[in-house]
Amino acid sequence: MPLISLIAIISENRILANSTKEQINSGMPWNIPSDELYFHEITRRHPVIMGRKSYGAFTKPMPNCTNIIVTRNPDFQAFGCVVLHSLQEAIEWAKMSETEEIFIAGGGEIYAQAIKFAHKLYLTIVEGDFVGDIYFPEFANFGKVTKENKMQENGFQFNFVEIEKCVN
Repeated sequence: MPLISLIAIISENRILANSTKEQINSGMPWNIPSDELYFHEITRRHPVIMGRKSYGAFTKPMPNCTNIIVTRNPDFQAFGCVVLHSLQEAIEWAKMSETEEIFIAGGGEIYAQAIKFAHKLYLTIVEGDFVGDIYFPEFANFGKVTKENKMQENGFQFNFVEIEKCVN
């Protein structure tokens, strides 16, 4: 059974983005290229599930992984991607070929649905409180931090963390 992991960049106050304001990167108030490198390194050769709006931030499918897009729109197509119509359907499809880890990469609605299935969180937490209307779900009771790496780039201080779910 593969792990189901959520991967995201968020602020300390759990902001993912601001849908009402055009900011640096698809509504995200930061520009941290090393986070993008980290994302691609972690998800390489694994299925990555994301919502249609999150996929819209990319100009083409992400390389070296299976891109699975979840949308309610029955007519939506994305070249080089698998398009499915529910998170559960996407997870079941990914399980057919993946034995190690399946990644959930947003957005807010997808994360809110997926947190209950997640075994692990890969979070880049940007220091500071930011303004936005798209939040990552509450995870304070999720589990323990197993890895941590503090960094600074482009005037932003951030922390790469891995959090594993507590098994009761």
